[in-house]
Amino acid sequence: MNNIMKKRNVIIALIVVIAIVLGGLVIWKPSSQVKELINKIEKKVDPDVYQNLKEVTNDKIKLVEAKIALLKAKVALEIVQSQQTAEKELDNAMDLLSDVKSDLNKKRHDQIEVVRQKIRKAKESIEKKSLDATENVSAAIEETEALMKEYDSKMKNVKKEGGEQLYDHYVNLQAQAALLKAKLASKSKDTYDQAYNNLEEAKRWYRHNNYEASKMIDSTNQKMIEKINEAQEYLKEKKDEAGVLISDILSKASELVKDDDQ
Repeated sequence: MNNIMKKRNVIIALIVVIAIVLGGLVIWKPSSQVKELINKIEKKVDPDVYQNLKEVTNDKIKLVEAKIALLKAKVALEIVQSQQTAEKELDNAMDLLSDVKSDLNKKRHDQIEVVRQKIRKAKESIEKKSLDATENVSAAIEETEALMKEYDSKMKNVKKEGGEQLYDHYVNLQAQAALLKAKLASKSKDTYDQAYNNLEEAKRWYRHNNYEASKMIDSTNQKMIEKINEAQEYLKEKKDEAGVLISDILSKASELVKDDDQ
């Protein structure tokens, strides 16, 4: 009888241990860094290849962040009408461009210097209260976007080489940039069509956030797309509330970018 009881207790103990282990596996959620490491191991990525792609991706992210800072400077000038905020964002863009370092050949170095010159010119225009300040900021944005195209071919390989987390962040930044453009275009009903197209670009980026064609769009991205669809309806109907809704969507997009960094 005692032997039977002992065996029963051992079996119960084993069941408890197994339940705890399984429960732990369900509850435990790996960090983004651990996920990326696991991904690299599973795909057996060449560490040198991965490191190079990571550096290129980080550079592209810095360029998108610089573009966002420039767009914020333009918003500050055209909508908020705050020269101080505009200058702060221009300084931020300059700092971000200084961080672009990997794979920097003479051509790219010269391109970055052109952007920096445009930013300096924009700052001088603001300080002198010149009417061409916004025009100079726009020129800096265009030069930054041209520079970003230099990295596009390598960016396509990032998510295939174990860099999903980095690519995810990049996509969220691009969507935020498109929403900033939409905010600028929505300040006048004459440019509502442009705002509509900018929102369409933001939707493309949020759909782009899914690594496999068969993967469902996650709930967060789906909600963003639904809100953008609503804003587009307002734009088509020429409703004044369109700009307010776009600002709300932009605020949520900024939160998503911040969440990526945590």
